[in-house]
Amino acid sequence: MGYADLRELQTALTTASDIASSLQAAPTRRDADQLVDVLRQALTAASSLSTLTGPTGCAIHPHGAVDPLYGDPDDPLPPGYGKCLLCNDRRRRADAGPHQPYHWDRQDHALRRSA
Repeated sequence: MGYADLRELQTALTTASDIASSLQAAPTRRDADQLVDVLRQALTAASSLSTLTGPTGCAIHPHGAVDPLYGDPDDPLPPGYGKCLLCNDRRRRADAGPHQPYHWDRQDHALRRSA
C-alpha cells in the first residue's frame, strides 16, 4: 500500500462526508449522483489497496525474500516458479525427492547411505 493510494482513499471519503453533510432534507438528483460518484471513487481506491502485493507477488509471502535466481538468464528457474524465495525453496525440496538417511558404519568408521 503506497502513500498515494491511501491518500486517494482518504480524500474520496472526506469529500463524500462533506457532500453527505451538506445534503438538504430533499436532495436533488444532481446531489445524489455526485455523492454516488465520490463513493465509487472511494470504493475503487479501497479495492486497489487490497490488490497490491509486495516485491514477491506472492499471496502467502507478499513481503518475503525474492529468489536471487529469478530472472537469471544463465540459471533460469523451472516453469511454474515465481519470485518468492520461500515458495521456491518449498518447491525445490519437494522436487528433490525423499530424504536419504545416513548411518554411521562402526566397522569402517564412515558415514554410509542407508538401504
